[in-house]
Formats: sequence, structure tokens, C-alpha cells
Amino acid sequence: GPSGEGDGDGSLFPAVTPARFEELVLKAPPVAVVAFTKLGDRACVDVSRRLASSAIKGVNGRVSLMEVNASSPEGAKLAERYAPEEFFSATEGSEEDKKCVAAVLFPHGTDKEDADPDTYDGDVDDAEAFAAWVREAIPDFTMPLPQPRLVEAFMQNDPFAPKIILFADAKPDSALGRDFIALAANFHRDFQFATIPSSDEENAAKFGVTSYPSLRMMFVPPLKGGENPDTNTVQMQVAQFPGHTLDYLYMHSWLDQIRAQVLGKDPHGVDSGPTQKGAADPVKLVGTPKELDAECGGAGLCVVAFVPQGTEDTELRTAIVQAAADDKSDRPVKFVVVDPVEQRSFAAAFEVTADDVPAVSVVSMRKNRFATYRATFSAERIAGFLDDVLSAKQRTQMIQEIPKLVPGGEEPEEVFDEDVEEEFDLADIMGEDVEGEVTNEERLSRIERELAEEEAEKKRKKAEEEDAAAAAKKASKKKKKKKRKAKAHSEL
Repeated sequence: GPSGEGDGDGSLFPAVTPARFEELVLKAPPVAVVAFTKLGDRACVDVSRRLASSAIKGVNGRVSLMEVNASSPEGAKLAERYAPEEFFSATEGSEEDKKCVAAVLFPHGTDKEDADPDTYDGDVDDAEAFAAWVREAIPDFTMPLPQPRLVEAFMQNDPFAPKIILFADAKPDSALGRDFIALAANFHRDFQFATIPSSDEENAAKFGVTSYPSLRMMFVPPLKGGENPDTNTVQMQVAQFPGHTLDYLYMHSWLDQIRAQVLGKDPHGVDSGPTQKGAADPVKLVGTPKELDAECGGAGLCVVAFVPQGTEDTELRTAIVQAAADDKSDRPVKFVVVDPVEQRSFAAAFEVTADDVPAVSVVSMRKNRFATYRATFSAERIAGFLDDVLSAKQRTQMIQEIPKLVPGGEEPEEVFDEDVEEEFDLADIMGEDVEGEVTNEERLSRIERELAEEEAEKKRKKAEEEDAAAAAKKASKKKKKKKRKAKAHSEL
């Protein structure tokens, strides 16, 4: 909407109101990138969406990303203070991106008021250039430990501070190296970060590292009263990062949980990096019945996002699902991602075809009911659809049983001979009856038909019973009348 603190199907950025700007931007430790956007201008909303798309692809979760509505009077005052002159030198409706959106970076630290903010000067569609600009501002709190003796010194320095060690040959400018630096920048107040190369076999053996890259945490469990044990008897424990791949958002979430459980700190405290207030757990990709049950088994509703994996849009779409999950973190729902290409029978059971993706199904695992959303794929729209399901505005339909995910994915369908050119609609192929089997879509429509017939049959029977009851009532009234007449006659 044009009035917008991030409302409608407009912006993809979380909104920051001028009233909370100091708390969430100037006083919060992480690097913050604030988009000052003329949200009152529809053309500018589109520029904002393009910039958000670049930002999510490049630096999602590593820094705080927010937006100020420069079309509001208070937002305009903030923009005058921080946005460059060229932002104001154009009339509304101008197509030049820089007159629509100014991306301003506030450096790391809790005293940004006196710092000199920097404005992005590149192309809003260039995700790599945007990411490189942001990364330059992230300070490096990691310590390389190239020799075994340095590891010992590092472990003994402040023995009660938990240590996060990356066992890898990741250079600081590699993707993993950059993610580890961003992680350290967001958590350095509570953990000490270091890297150990694969050439250090001695420490790899000591910490049980058998494959690279690996992430370990060393910590001293606090005593019951929260005091530290005697330095001479310090016994460090080792915890292994539970994920298969060192994905940034999972690492961030892991450290958030450790802060809360081991250090007893508020996971959404001021130091926990750019996790927004009310952030949900990272949305996981599930591919087996066990994984789906682990995520959704205990939830009132399961929101299944059908997002194809390994495409250039995968990360952006997953971030949109995560934003919707964060928005609904106070509700009894769980969000998961399923690859509709690998799990096409599962997708088809919820009436999702190749033409529909990305799409979202809201599923009640207990009641075997669902509703599927196939329209604009934005966090606000997905969250709104979920609200409609929760408030019963959106109708749900029955499903005979919740389908099973196929571990490792299904075999690709062999529909064509090699010589035949692809001239069919993929959705037609996916819905076709393969080797005489009934597809889930057919099964579903048959179940719906049977339910409707059952309902009609019940109504017919009820109507017959009501007619019969009414006829019986009429007959008994006539009898009573006759009796009364007879009685009156005999009395005469």
C-alpha cells in the first residue's frame, strides 16, 4: 500500500518506524543497511523490491536489513538527515532508481550516531556488487591459528569464554570465510572465534574432527549457581554443529540457542545480531517422513512451501518463507520447505503442479485437511493466507491421508521418447495416468466426489425421514380429530 510501513504486497524489507530507529539501528551492534524509500510512489516500491531481492541473495541474516518509509513526514525527516542529496533532487514518479531508494549503511557498533554512514552507489539489481559493498563494512573478529601451539594459547586465554572453532582451509574472502566473519561480528560479545587449518592433525584428533569443513564449540558448563568452576579443574566440553552443511542461517540460529541454553541469555537480546524480534527457527528443507514429522508432528498447522531447489531464485524464495515464519512466530504453526520436483507426488496430493510453484499449502496433520495458496509469492501474502485459514475465512478441504515424502526424491518421470520434441504442457504430463496408476489428483477428486455424494445421500435420507415424521404427525392429528368428533356425537 502507498501509506506503507512495509504493508500490502509492497516492500520485502522489514519496516523500521522513526520512533524505533535509534533502538534498532543506531544503538544495535550489527552493521545495519537501511533503505530509505518513497513508498508512496508505486514505481519506487518496485525499485525497493529489486534491491531487497539483491540484498537477500547476498547478505541475508549477516547484517540488519530495514526500510524507512520516506513518504511519511517522520520518515522524510530521517531521510533528510541520512540520505544523499540526489535522493531529493527528483520529482515523484521519476524512474531513476537512486531517486526512489537510498541504501544507507551504518557501521558495526552501538554508537552509530557519531559514525559516518555510507550510501550504496551501485546497481540495485547487482546482488554481488551489493554484497561486496556490505561485506567491506563487517569487521573481522576471527583469529587464524596456523600452528598447534597457538591453539593452546587461544584455549587458555579467558578459559570460561565459549570458543567457536572452524576447522577449514577457508580463505577470508571465500564464501565460508565471509560467513564465519559475519557470524563472529554478530556474536563476538559472547563467543571467541578462531580458524584451524586441515594441516593441524593434532588438534583435529583432539576435537574429533574427521571431515572438513567442521564447526565445533568448546565451553565450560557453568556451575549450578551460575558461578565458574576453579581454574585448575576446568574441564572443557565439545559440541559439534548439528547441520550437514555450514549454512549461515543455521549457524546463526545454533549460536542463538546456545546463548539461551548454555549462557542463559535472552536469544533476542540486543546483542544477538540481526535476528528480528520474534524470529522463528530457520525454515528447514524436509525430504523424508521422519524429517517432516520432526518439524510438523507437534504443530497445530504445518505450512509447506513448495520451492524448487538449486535455482537462482531458491535463496530469495526461502528467505520470503522465513520472513512469513518470523511474522507468525507467535502462532502454533511450523513452516517447512519441500522440493516439488523431487517430491512431485507429495505436491500433487495438495493440488500443486509444476505450473503452480512456488506455492504454499497450509496443512492440518491431525485433521487431514489443507488449503493451497498459488498467488503472489510474498511474505505478507503468505502470512495473510495463513491468517485466513486460522480465522476460517479460507475454506480447507479433506485429504484421505497425509502423503509420504520419498527419501532421496522420486525418480524423474520418463514420459518422452528421446526423439520426441517436448511440445506438451508439463502440468498435463504431471497429472497423467502413468502405467495405469491412479494419480493423487484423481484420487483426491474422487474422494471429494464421494464425500459430496455421501453428504447428498445424508441430506436425502434426512429429508425422507422428516417427510415421514411430518406425515405420521398429520395422521395422528386426524385420528385425534375423529375421536373427538365421535365422542361429541355419543354425548349428544
